[in-house]
Amino acid sequence: MSVTFNSSQTNRLLKRVRDRDQEAFGDLFARHRERLRKLVRLRMDRRLRGRISSSAVLEQVAAEAGRRLGEYLADASQTVFLWLRRLTGERLQALHQHHLSAQSWDAGQELSLYRGAMPLVHSGSLAAQLLGDRAANQSAIRADLLLRLQDALNSMDSFDREILALCHFEELTDEETAAVLGIEKVAATNHYVTALKRLKEILKSIPGFFEKH
Repeated sequence: MSVTFNSSQTNRLLKRVRDRDQEAFGDLFARHRERLRKLVRLRMDRRLRGRISSSAVLEQVAAEAGRRLGEYLADASQTVFLWLRRLTGERLQALHQHHLSAQSWDAGQELSLYRGAMPLVHSGSLAAQLLGDRAANQSAIRADLLLRLQDALNSMDSFDREILALCHFEELTDEETAAVLGIEKVAATNHYVTALKRLKEILKSIPGFFEKH
């Protein structure tokens, strides 16, 4: 199993936290905020996006992390980022359960990605991120591309999708991905390269995906 470590800058911030610097924790959280925002945007149920902003979720995570910081300092068995990532996943799960308790994912559309504390990633979220602003002004063309892309993503091996979600969309490093999945770094790297190659082949097979509209 791969082991990953905090950066020197993060360790300096942790020292300030231990020295009871009142601003240190805010600086520590700010250092990881944008990466956590990518996680929220990727994994928050689309039905909540108009009701709860990613900033609001991150404020809740920051408050929870501040309350539980002593737990991390007592047993820093993972990096600060991966700890905050887990807390963010737990917060998203709680929000999903609170707001969508009577509803469930469409099993035909969800992706069986990393479970643990993390909500599943919906194929629509991945497809939308891959599509970016393509055909933004042509709704019919964009809708068709989204459907084709979702179908293509669902045809991929589940572990390949998982690796892509972690490395490509959440932008985890090879070391972080390996730690999350409990595998060696070289294995994580090889899986990602293979999955990315497969994804590129799929994208090339979708008519109009690379055309400018």
